[in-house]
Amino acid sequence: MRRLDWTINAVTANENPSDSCFIVGISADEYGDDGHFIFQSGLNDPSEQDRRLGLDTYCVLNEEARVSYGCIKKVTLSPTKIQFEFSAEAAARFELPDQEIEIDIAPEVDISPLRNGLQRVLTYGNPNKIPEMNL
Repeated sequence: MRRLDWTINAVTANENPSDSCFIVGISADEYGDDGHFIFQSGLNDPSEQDRRLGLDTYCVLNEEARVSYGCIKKVTLSPTKIQFEFSAEAAARFELPDQEIEIDIAPEVDISPLRNGLQRVLTYGNPNKIPEMNL
């Protein structure tokens, strides 16, 4: 497992009704310039077209606007760090150092919105894409 070179200092979790999605964000700072991931799911059930296109699950985006759908195999959250296991395809797309990564969480960060938000996002849509979660 490789540690990313940034620490989570900001967490957001909220509904975005104008885009019909729920968003969880983790970032190194409030602007996300020094590293971030956004986890996003729909507010409504996936459509038949979403299912046909394989978009019937959550998506993950990074600071370089790269995106992958249903790409997390496992996530483990503790008060001081979060660990992800990504699919090989997603790890390559996000240019991660390894499929399994760890990101430190600053002591002052409230992880409750992260825990609750990831639970909501990562269980959206296709049940075959729900990762193992230790939140």
